[in-house]
Amino acid sequence: MKKSKWFSMMLALVMVLTIAAGCGNNSGSNTGNEPSPAGNDPAQTDTPAGEPKALEGKLVVWTFFDQVKEMGLKFEEKNPGVEVEVNIFPGDQYQTKLLSAMQSGDNVPDVFDLERGYIGKFIDANFIADLSAMGIEDLLKDYIPYVRELGRAADGTIRAVSDHSSPGAFWYLRENAKKYLGTDDPEKIGEMVNSWDKIIELGKKVNADSGGKVFLMQNAGDLFDIGAYNTEPWVKEGKLNIDPKWKTYYETQQQIRANNVDAKLGFMSAGWGNALNDGTAILSAMPAWATFMIDNKDDKAVGKFGMAKSPEGFYTGGTYRGIYEKSPNKELAYEFIKYIASPEWQEYNLGKTGNMPGSGKVYQDNMDTFKVNLLGDQNPMKVYYELVNAMPGIAPDKYGEEVLSKWRKVAGQGITNNTSYDDVVADFKKEVKNAFPDIQVD
Repeated sequence: MKKSKWFSMMLALVMVLTIAAGCGNNSGSNTGNEPSPAGNDPAQTDTPAGEPKALEGKLVVWTFFDQVKEMGLKFEEKNPGVEVEVNIFPGDQYQTKLLSAMQSGDNVPDVFDLERGYIGKFIDANFIADLSAMGIEDLLKDYIPYVRELGRAADGTIRAVSDHSSPGAFWYLRENAKKYLGTDDPEKIGEMVNSWDKIIELGKKVNADSGGKVFLMQNAGDLFDIGAYNTEPWVKEGKLNIDPKWKTYYETQQQIRANNVDAKLGFMSAGWGNALNDGTAILSAMPAWATFMIDNKDDKAVGKFGMAKSPEGFYTGGTYRGIYEKSPNKELAYEFIKYIASPEWQEYNLGKTGNMPGSGKVYQDNMDTFKVNLLGDQNPMKVYYELVNAMPGIAPDKYGEEVLSKWRKVAGQGITNNTSYDDVVADFKKEVKNAFPDIQVD
């Protein structure tokens, strides 16, 4: 009986040890028959249960934008097992080089940048990976609508993502605004210029009061930027489509020019920068990223500027990132795209560069606290957030930006020569027909 009892106890012990060994950590030098150094608690292992495996590998990123280097460094910092090689090419060569590489399949990057001006030429190509199929839609639910939709292809899938929104508003020198507008308060000025009719009447007064030396706006051409993304697409079902709003914009531009409301200075020209800094144009329609045009040597411009809402929201530029469909590193590349779409990166970028985010959540989380030293105590994100959320989300196409450039050219000449709207439209249609024979022009 004693022997039988002893045998039963030993058998039970062996079974317990066998079960325990099967539940242990078999990684590293452990064979499964030895107890794990970390015991049976998965939270003590290198890759805790439920957490993603540490990222490893190398990504090659092509861009025309030097800040992507810092983006790569921050991604490496977060993922020590990853190397990000960023290749920067001159902007005037980049588009051609990228298209050539994609078509040949030789020396192709894993991730590549696309600028707003030509994203429509690439977005439907079969060499751009479908990010929707990889799960990106959920990450973009709180995105500013137009930022999200600018990365959407004709088939309804997201193919590229931006980390910023590039919104614009009216910037002004506070001292100058007080002198000619009677106030430097952003909300009051926003109310004074919340319609184009108000802007024209106010512009007349400013020019008259200054003896013709000061203008309310930089350029009537600002309406090209404001109207560009608040109107219907230029091409619908293969046909040229001229949104009726363009007639209103054009006639407004004519009134601005005829009444000396604008200083006739082209965006980013030397004269434009001078007028921004010396106040000879009170309001400058300026994107958030263009503050480098303000002369802030020795902090002399700190607190000197204000920012007011324009009658409609607008944005200028934008950089999007996509993944090469045949990249052997698609999963890692997608993690990089997820990172730039995350509040983590966009909040860092906001603090470092002042670039307005693509994420609505980052706007909401920072609009009461974020400051730009040029604007003093003003909260610029409140102004931008209201403007960007009112703008329509429209997917790009291969014609949009080039057709818009034809309109800028013809309508711009029309404003200078005081040409009728109907004559401008007739000339515009000729330009489009010659440049794009595949577009049906009535």
